[in-house]
Amino acid sequence: MAEVAIGIDVGGTGTKGGLVRPTGEILERIELPTELQAATKSILAVAEALVEKAGASQHTVMAAGIGAAGFIDHSSGSVTFSPNLVYDDRQIATAVGLRLGLPVTVDNDANAAAWGETMFGAARGASHVAVLTIGTGIGSGFVIEGRLLRGKTGAGAELGHMVIDPAGPPCPCGLRGCLEQFASGSAITRMAREVAAQDADTLMVELAGGADRIEGRHVAEAAARHDDAATKVLRRAGRSLAVGISNLVNLFDPEAVVLGGGVVQAGEPLLGVARDELVRMTTEQRRRPVRVTLAALGNDAGIVGAASLALDELTTKETR
Repeated sequence: MAEVAIGIDVGGTGTKGGLVRPTGEILERIELPTELQAATKSILAVAEALVEKAGASQHTVMAAGIGAAGFIDHSSGSVTFSPNLVYDDRQIATAVGLRLGLPVTVDNDANAAAWGETMFGAARGASHVAVLTIGTGIGSGFVIEGRLLRGKTGAGAELGHMVIDPAGPPCPCGLRGCLEQFASGSAITRMAREVAAQDADTLMVELAGGADRIEGRHVAEAAARHDDAATKVLRRAGRSLAVGISNLVNLFDPEAVVLGGGVVQAGEPLLGVARDELVRMTTEQRRRPVRVTLAALGNDAGIVGAASLALDELTTKETR
């Protein structure tokens, strides 16, 4: 029997959760599709399934932590704005707490991932860390002097919605030309479909079965097989990612920048360009080299981080 916390990571396509020990070890895990119009319902489904798993394995659940996509009011555990998901109950902490009878901590999903990587992953031991989660959108979390940066209302550290081209594509956040519209999974899909509409001979069309069916995985596979059109799409995304990281470095001067999320699995056609462009930009500014690394916890960073935040908050309350 072990004392554990529930950690849940809400993404645009799936809601993942696990039973996590204070050491960061995940004992049990589950993933269910995210209901785009009812994300809180998805959270509750994963949370209840994990409680059942805990009971079957005789683990004691101490608290639940949730990393939710969107702007989060950490003090109330509620969503204030989410450009890519609809939460059927924005008062997530209250809804989950009432259902499970447990203390619940809610934070931004990228904040949770940043905390997980800082405590147990690629940035362990560092006190100034930036983590980018690059998936359907782009989330970011910052640890400054060992503390999460949330901002006054919980809407801070949103690098994905930093405008890098005011004339760029519209973003669900309400602005145009956000970094998310050039370097996220959805951006890569959009750009690839635009390219394929003009170049039907690209391997991306063959892999997907049509230009309008191309997804990020088809772009990555085609680029790995040296398809010129796919490679150009990923290079464009990589250069945009470098611009975003350069802005981040100018603002926060982190010890390490950690990249996670499904998009980084595209590998060197994306990341190599991003690294090279970032080196060029930082060299021009005569800045010190910046350590850019991949998330050590992979897709588990948000789960581990959310659970760790919940346990930290529980301990803090007990010592007051």
